[in-house]
Amino acid sequence: MASVITDMAQWAAAVSFEELPPGVVERTRLQHLHLGELVHKGRDLYPALRKLGPSRGSAPLVGGGFTSAHAAARLHGTIAADADRLDHLLGGQTGVGAVCAAWAYSKGKRIDELLLATAVANEVAGRVGASMLLGPHYGAGAGWVHAVSAAVSAGSLLGLDGDKMAHCIALALSSAGPIPRATLASSGRGIAVGLAVSHGLEAAQMAQRGVTAPLGLLDSPGGLLELSSWLPLRHAFTGLGEAWLTQTLSFPKWPGPPAWHSSLDGVAEVLARHLKAADKRLRPDQVRQIVVRVPAPAIALDRWMARHGLRESAGLGHSIRHAIGALVVDHELGSKQLANKDWAERTERYGSVASHVQIEHDLGLTMDLMNHMVDAAAPLIGGVTEGEWRGLLGRLEMQSAGWPDFRWGNLLTVARHRPDQWFKRIRYASGDLGAGHLDQWQFKMGSGVVIRTTRGGSWPEDRVIAEGGPGSPWEPLIESVIAGFSAGDPDRLKSGQDAFEAVVTADSQSWMESLLA
Repeated sequence: MASVITDMAQWAAAVSFEELPPGVVERTRLQHLHLGELVHKGRDLYPALRKLGPSRGSAPLVGGGFTSAHAAARLHGTIAADADRLDHLLGGQTGVGAVCAAWAYSKGKRIDELLLATAVANEVAGRVGASMLLGPHYGAGAGWVHAVSAAVSAGSLLGLDGDKMAHCIALALSSAGPIPRATLASSGRGIAVGLAVSHGLEAAQMAQRGVTAPLGLLDSPGGLLELSSWLPLRHAFTGLGEAWLTQTLSFPKWPGPPAWHSSLDGVAEVLARHLKAADKRLRPDQVRQIVVRVPAPAIALDRWMARHGLRESAGLGHSIRHAIGALVVDHELGSKQLANKDWAERTERYGSVASHVQIEHDLGLTMDLMNHMVDAAAPLIGGVTEGEWRGLLGRLEMQSAGWPDFRWGNLLTVARHRPDQWFKRIRYASGDLGAGHLDQWQFKMGSGVVIRTTRGGSWPEDRVIAEGGPGSPWEPLIESVIAGFSAGDPDRLKSGQDAFEAVVTADSQSWMESLLA
């Protein structure tokens, strides 16, 4: 039965390492280093989860020891997600599943086999997530992405042929589902993601043994696209081997949703400038107001948090107001005082600063985002009819969606972006993602920040994109990921540099030892 699942599976099973563009290989190396940082820093978390797996097996564990592939992937996925800084691409957070599964099946493999498994998992799972972007989960709550990325990565290393890989993907889709934002913004985030990753490994193991699942699960009537999307973007499944979603990878500096990261960059820059200019840190009691201008998706996130509230500290990154409060308070305290402050006292001060934060919709930033979407990824939304757009707008007008009211009061801003040309280009765009320009993609979640002080000062900072994503300078990005991996340890810094430059035909054992030490 021909379906988008079978098409993706046949490609994933047949593509070779030599077909990967050099930029894709480099980015997959960075994914392994980035996940290595996250699991190393959180290696002492979830001791009970570590004990659930067998004490022997072929899969290496962070900090030493071995267990089963399933238990290792579940543990590493849980630990990595706990930090809320997973790498992401256009389509979702594919790295946690792809990398943790590759580590679980690394015994006896070469480095190029692990990198290939990671890359094909990015491409397949990223397309699943991209097809669901226009829906209630906004690409962030898709447990399907974690499960499929883990399944494809594991399936690649298990040597599944195209037919078994198709059932591997279908089984992963059948056993996973959306992760509610309420879970992602809580201490349950790590376990939810780890379970989704483990479902992916189970899907690969079952497919290897001949278990099957419906191959039309994604695109058939009543399938997952209808369940998960307001407007399914079916062209996401095209362009395999030509349009590489891995090129859109970001390695976030901050926790929480990517929509906030440029705002946090802006606040951090203002705090650094104030310190340099005044030769002293800005105190929280000196903050009179912080105004943050953001595009529409960030407004929806802020309204969601306003409705549901910050329930616990694990969701700090999901509240832009409290995240900014944390930046300001922790900046004043510095690392030495920070370690001595009680968490309850700190969070109370975070909330005090948060009460002075004002979030505003910037129509210009929204239009810039939409314009870039058309420029770089027109085929993804190509062919959408006027009726479908109207249906989508109706969904966005629902209070639960949280999107700003598009009354188009600022006609000059709208006219300058020529939206009439967008709709024409979208309507007649190619249906093949390979005709797009994903190599030019940036996460255009820009922001404008102004911090006003009680002394009458005003400190503005505008950002077009967040640090760490496509469009950021490449060499500093590599250095940043390696520095994060090293955690200030010179020996780990050397290991990170060696891992990034490791010969791809080498056995993966020493590579894995350096990543999980």
